[in-house]
Amino acid sequence: VVGVGLITTLTAMAALHPNQQVYFNALVDTKTPGALAKRYDMDYWQIAQRQSLEYLLARYPDAFPRVWMLNSNRLILSKNDRERISIISPHSADFYLWIPRWRYPLRPANPQEAGGYIHPLIDPWNMEDKPLIHSVRAYDSPIALIYGKDDDAYRAAYDDVAANGDSLARSDFDIYAYDGALYYLSDNCLPPAPSRADLRIFLHITPDNPADLPADRVEHGFENRDFWFGEHAAFFDGKCVNRQPLPDYQVARIATGVYKGGKSVWRADVNLAARAAARWMYEGILAGDYGAPAAQSDFDLYLSGNGLAYLKENCAEGDAEARFFLHIFPADPADLAEDRRESGFENLDFRFTDYGAYVDGICVAERELPGYAIAGIRTGQKAAASGGDGWGADIDLAGRAAAQAVYDSIAAGDYGQPAAQSDFDLYISGNALTYIKESCAPGDTDARFLLHIFPANPADLPADRRERGFINLDFRFDDHGARIGDICVVERELPDYAIERVRAGQFVSGEGVVWRVEFPAAR
Repeated sequence: VVGVGLITTLTAMAALHPNQQVYFNALVDTKTPGALAKRYDMDYWQIAQRQSLEYLLARYPDAFPRVWMLNSNRLILSKNDRERISIISPHSADFYLWIPRWRYPLRPANPQEAGGYIHPLIDPWNMEDKPLIHSVRAYDSPIALIYGKDDDAYRAAYDDVAANGDSLARSDFDIYAYDGALYYLSDNCLPPAPSRADLRIFLHITPDNPADLPADRVEHGFENRDFWFGEHAAFFDGKCVNRQPLPDYQVARIATGVYKGGKSVWRADVNLAARAAARWMYEGILAGDYGAPAAQSDFDLYLSGNGLAYLKENCAEGDAEARFFLHIFPADPADLAEDRRESGFENLDFRFTDYGAYVDGICVAERELPGYAIAGIRTGQKAAASGGDGWGADIDLAGRAAAQAVYDSIAAGDYGQPAAQSDFDLYISGNALTYIKESCAPGDTDARFLLHIFPANPADLPADRRERGFINLDFRFDDHGARIGDICVVERELPDYAIERVRAGQFVSGEGVVWRVEFPAAR
């Protein structure tokens, strides 16, 4: 009986060779296909890995296959074969070697704990969705399976994020927020070499509410989620994609990038709170809640309440790199701190990333203004280090207030009928000449204004002006005018002598007169 038992056992093991370690005795159902794999750990020691890896090496003799295995047992290969196989993270692998074990289903209950940090379309744990390349079987049940990567799924995920994700920053990687996660994309990406540790990326997440931080991170003010890029990345066609889940709490800021040798190789700072505020502000500007621009240059400037908003559409990434200067001139110099009284203004210079956001090709920032009465604002950017031109703009708040008062008086009829009408309506009241233009476009005030005063008595003119017969008071709009929404208002004080007539208009040097009127102004 013992002899028969030994013979049947040896016969079965010979038939199973080289996987005789999966032998089951005759009391077990070994006839039903797949029955053993569903009930038992057949290749508990994962010996069949060797056959599977040797198959890959034979099939791809000139390649260095990148393989993911749940438990790596590469020492079962010869030294030369070990050097040709790269055992790598599941998201970076080209092949998946799976040893079916009934205690470990193909898809874990919690994929995130098993490293499943990637788009659902390219979840490596869904082995059934990938093409089966090779299998090792015993008793007609699989004991080792090799699946290939579904490149179409990776490409679809890449395109999906690039098309529908919220673009946060562009640096060495294009960074997107999508479906509760942070994605790093690149179309010029090489897989990590198996011999090195790969690229270490820092990821610091600052919550809206500091109480959401783990206790050991409250002092730092952010949660540290640094990671090795290759551990959770997919590589295909020179592209790569990496997904990092965002926490459940409300995120205010994200800082990410790479440091090497104590220096920043690249860095991206994303102010998510500012981005949300920027979207809301931009929608408000489009809806007219901010009125017309207070000034226009590279950025349009809007005043609303106690804030100054900066807006640039079709904004290139470099347009906001240079530091913004913001100088506030108070109506009462006593409102300035003592160390600023000599300069005459309060300095509120700032960086765009602290108060603004780049959203879908639009740059939006808002700075809160001091609570005291403001006479004027000077703001802009100096030339960027990258060589871009600077810009500047002045907002005369005192002049705007005076202009508003003048316009209200004209609208109330206090100035009577216009003395002349052309591109601008001109009014004379007391000792002042007022220019008014409603629906005033930004370019309407670019040309220089001409103003020639003809006195009733030529003797009132300075000696050097008597030959011409008038005094020249030409001026630029910014020196004597103000824009209130779409309305341009200018007020010029007239000489106190008797005036016979006035010539007014606008001209461009070297090109000629834009418009001109001449009218009597006897007083």
